[in-house]
Amino acid sequence: YTRVAALHPAERLNALINANWRLPKTAKALERLLQNPKEGDFWQADHIKAVAEGGGGCDLENLRTLCVPCHSEETEKLRGRLKLAGGAKQANEVARGQRDIRSMFGVKK
Repeated sequence: YTRVAALHPAERLNALINANWRLPKTAKALERLLQNPKEGDFWQADHIKAVAEGGGGCDLENLRTLCVPCHSEETEKLRGRLKLAGGAKQANEVARGQRDIRSMFGVKK
């Protein structure tokens, strides 16, 4: 994050493309990432065993950091597993539940 944030917007775009980063799908999100990147744009905490699958009461051994695109991909996989298991309501709650971990501790983005 700090290396990318130190770059000028055009350099940021080149650095992200060279790193095979999956860029945001909307022009507005891409513009915000290039003009005003935040740490939460680059990585997020993820439960290895999902909370929805019993991993909520865990210690740090059940947590890992993932880049934002990879975390989104893992969340989509979880939603698919929950839907197959008949938990459509739970899958929808998972879809709405992605937040920057700092927001849980009152830290501003």
